[in-house]
Amino acid sequence: MLALLCAYLLLVACDSAASTDQLLHQMIMEEQIRDMHTKVTEIWQETVTQRRAAAIDPDAALHAVCRVQPSATLEAEQPQVSGLVLFRQIRPGTLLEAFFHLEGFQDEPNGTSHAIHVHQFGDLSQGCDSTGPHYNPMSVPHPQHPGDFGNFAVRNGQVWKHRYDLAASLTGPHSIAGRAVVVHAGEDDLGRGGNQASLENGNAGRRLACCVVGLCGPGPWARKAQEHAERRKRRLESECKARARRESELKAL
Repeated sequence: MLALLCAYLLLVACDSAASTDQLLHQMIMEEQIRDMHTKVTEIWQETVTQRRAAAIDPDAALHAVCRVQPSATLEAEQPQVSGLVLFRQIRPGTLLEAFFHLEGFQDEPNGTSHAIHVHQFGDLSQGCDSTGPHYNPMSVPHPQHPGDFGNFAVRNGQVWKHRYDLAASLTGPHSIAGRAVVVHAGEDDLGRGGNQASLENGNAGRRLACCVVGLCGPGPWARKAQEHAERRKRRLESECKARARRESELKAL
């Protein structure tokens, strides 16, 4: 009987020790999980803070404006293109954002495209002809120049486009500040034209309009962003109404 009692007490003690070890292990795991959660939360909060600072604080970004005017050497029958190009760069090293709002294409059908490029010199003394060749600091073929913005489609006599993926910069040794933005009469063949001019300028044709990129405050960008948001809202509302009208017509059949 005594032997059985001793055996029972030994089992209880072993079980208690095992339970204590399991409890201790569980407490350690919980502590590690809490530490990991704290670190992840800190990283997440820091990332969110940085993104909010970049998005909300306009002074953290660089801005530039380019006021497009028809070339002084342009014939009267050519399109008289004018408008605004705005740039924003959140911080050095990031891709460039831009708003393009150009008018003066009234005689052109929707879908017609015009090339827009950055040229080397901010010299408009002879209209757009004095802006020189494409800005090409790395001596690479077109369309790899930092200001090869590509083609922009005309709609209702205007070009209205928001781009957020431009491989150009407002800072550093290859900044486009002080250089010219040129609107061309033709479409950019993107280096596929099979001749030397294609690798230099995309056979984009003569220069209709141009401007010089100048650094500015955040105000013009903020106003254009608001205008863009309102324009987009109106377009979505119009599309929704058109869809609802079509659905109503189908139900009536």
